[in-house]
Amino acid sequence: MADVMEQTIKGKFPHVEWLDLGQNGVLVECAIMKREPTGDVFFFPLDTLDHIDKTRLARILRNRNAELFPLWDLMSQVTLGNGVNALTYFQQLVKVRTASGQIFGATAGRHGTPEVRVNPNHPSYRAAAKE
Repeated sequence: MADVMEQTIKGKFPHVEWLDLGQNGVLVECAIMKREPTGDVFFFPLDTLDHIDKTRLARILRNRNAELFPLWDLMSQVTLGNGVNALTYFQQLVKVRTASGQIFGATAGRHGTPEVRVNPNHPSYRAAAKE
């Protein structure tokens, strides 16, 4: 399987990337909320946003500190024009892509695991294969 992490292109703004979500060669513009050491990427696709929400997001991404902090942290400090915290508002759209490419809603209790690569030349692998 191809490494999912390599199939991204940086976008115009900080925290915006084009991801191959379906692993089919079609890139989707996404806001990246957070990246985990396990390879999980918390994101939401921008094509699901209407004009007002895109404007709200662009205002957050143009913040002078946008490149210094993760997007979830930036959003937690912003109150939108409708009086709602930006993180609370956009959190409902967030999904997770695991290192293996699985996508699911960002709910508590589910996490991806790092992709395990087996070295067939390692002595422990050869010993287990003989059994």
